[in-house]
Amino acid sequence: MKVAKAVTYWIFIICFLLLLVSSTIRCGVNSIHIYEYGFDKYNVSQVTGLNKTQLSIVAKRLIDYFNSRVETPQITVIKNGEEIELFHDYEIIHLRDVKNLFQVDYRVQEMSLAYIVAYVLLFLLWRKGRWQDLTSGVTRGCILTLILIAMLGIASIFNFEQIFIQFHLISFDNPYWMLDPSKDYLIMLFPEGFWKDIVFFGAGAIALVALLLGSLAWASPFVHKRHKR
Repeated sequence: MKVAKAVTYWIFIICFLLLLVSSTIRCGVNSIHIYEYGFDKYNVSQVTGLNKTQLSIVAKRLIDYFNSRVETPQITVIKNGEEIELFHDYEIIHLRDVKNLFQVDYRVQEMSLAYIVAYVLLFLLWRKGRWQDLTSGVTRGCILTLILIAMLGIASIFNFEQIFIQFHLISFDNPYWMLDPSKDYLIMLFPEGFWKDIVFFGAGAIALVALLLGSLAWASPFVHKRHKR
């Protein structure tokens, strides 16, 4: 019984890490402002020959595709007075693989949130546990998150390109992620620098939320005790 309690408790802690990371990724995937930030910073309009309105339409199309609201990410745009399909077939395949990764992220977010809610309800209502033990679990989950984010941040500062390559080698079982910036619009839209920015922005957001939640969880028993006095 003690082993089962320990296992479920540590799953609860790990789920905080998973929830923070997966939620941040999901927010990023669905934020049109992040796409437009990258388009502006890396002069994507000049690189692709598409104006800002067209780029926003492309971004919305990708968001819809990643959320299964449309069947294909392919989109027709007008460039130099001619209608063209934006993506090659191999880019479509890569986008399908990316969508599958995002869908996994969505499921991780939903399952980790469901576990946290179920654990809290069972802990407080069925086991009659102390809420202070829950705040301790939240604190530990946030500390674990901060440690892993710090490790990722340090590694990315010194060798982001290698990490980026290894991630693709592990995540994809085909070479279609290796695109040519001179002819493939997908990499023109999202150059490596964009992904580096996103990693650091996302890591910063996760760290900030973890620090805030961890501080509140750590301080709440002391505040409660002082209030009782």
